[in-house]
Amino acid sequence: MTDLQGLPARRGIWPWVALGVALIPAAWSILVFEHDVDPEFPRVARQTYSAYPPAAYRLAEAGDTIDCIAVYISSAALVLAAWGCCRQPRRRLRHAALALSMAAFWHAATPGPLLDGWYGLGWRTIFDSRAPSAQRAALAVCAMTLAAIVALAARPWNLRTLAADARTNGVLGLTAVALGLMIARQLPWIDREPFGYWPRWVYAWGVLAWALAMLRLAPPVAPGRRGVLVAAALVAVSLGLDFGGRGIFWYQRPIGRLKELIPGRLYLSAMPTYDGLKLAQGRYRFKTIINLFPEFTDQRSPYWPEEQRFAREHGIACFQQPAEDPTGIKSIPQTLALADDPANWPVLVHCHASMDRSPAWVGMYRFAKQGWPLEDAIREIERHRGSRPKSSVTLLYNRMLPRLDPRRSAEDPTAILFRQNAAGTPDPLEQLIARSQATAPERR
Repeated sequence: MTDLQGLPARRGIWPWVALGVALIPAAWSILVFEHDVDPEFPRVARQTYSAYPPAAYRLAEAGDTIDCIAVYISSAALVLAAWGCCRQPRRRLRHAALALSMAAFWHAATPGPLLDGWYGLGWRTIFDSRAPSAQRAALAVCAMTLAAIVALAARPWNLRTLAADARTNGVLGLTAVALGLMIARQLPWIDREPFGYWPRWVYAWGVLAWALAMLRLAPPVAPGRRGVLVAAALVAVSLGLDFGGRGIFWYQRPIGRLKELIPGRLYLSAMPTYDGLKLAQGRYRFKTIINLFPEFTDQRSPYWPEEQRFAREHGIACFQQPAEDPTGIKSIPQTLALADDPANWPVLVHCHASMDRSPAWVGMYRFAKQGWPLEDAIREIERHRGSRPKSSVTLLYNRMLPRLDPRRSAEDPTAILFRQNAAGTPDPLEQLIARSQATAPERR
């Protein structure tokens, strides 16, 4: 390692201030509940059923915001470590730092556990018997290579000497914090509800401490035009790595918000693309796709024709809400029956963003087909959606549950509460159904 000359500003307390500031979003997201009013139906009351603010559950999902932050930071750390190796190739500890940065970047770009039942590409897949042997072997070879570089670069192993060198270069505290957080990330006891939330934050803080240490150790860039070009190149490479990390995200979860509800049977997602389906189909072998969005409207998805083409090419049954059933009064029971038939499994259910229609459909499936209490179904919706269900979901449940299961709808405490929440707010689709039924005899 080398002491940085001429850069006293790097030696202040600002790295610790940066780490302290990074704690604020985690505390905010876990403590502050939303209290916004749904502008569409502002008079409909909305309770929160999750133990923590719903948005915290979205942040806890693999590949979401926290993991994206970790990839961005680890990309910067990797570039800084590589810059140090280029400028001072004879410093063996530079190579150890580069190998550790590479391992940290890959761990950030392959977050787990995934919620879709796939084993993923992370280091832990080495020990996952479900993964192909070739993939496990390739990951093991990479891990052992990086470990060997670290071991060779750091020899002779003398903890006192290494600590003294780190202290001299002003990174002892940062590297100790980074190491401690990286180890804590792997411990199961920190993983409390929301599942995955704290491990992801702990890892993001760990890579931030490591990146700040790499920044302190980075050789200075020469002043002038050449220095500006070098700095621009380093930033460009960092952004390229970040883009690559997000590509690895996509490979692990090729369909947005893909979630395994019942293994081998029922999956939930946002609107898939052709390429996403092509990759996912090899893992899940979908037999049926149910698109809950009314694609006959002006808000139709540009991906829907390609999805239909993929379904035809692969013999997948594809269902969509028909234009003659704009309220879903017929199609919702039909899709629930489709998903409950073993001949159609595995089933992929989606809308456009998997934020409203498809999670609400899952709640009806849990209630009507699996006998869940409505409170448990709404809690699951909140955790998947990342915010409280809209007031329109309350109206949807008030409209559909009595038709799907009259007895349980009349007795379930949460179903009763939903009707109370919507008292005084007319359901426009219920009114549309009533008008349609009133004009049916005339059409006959």
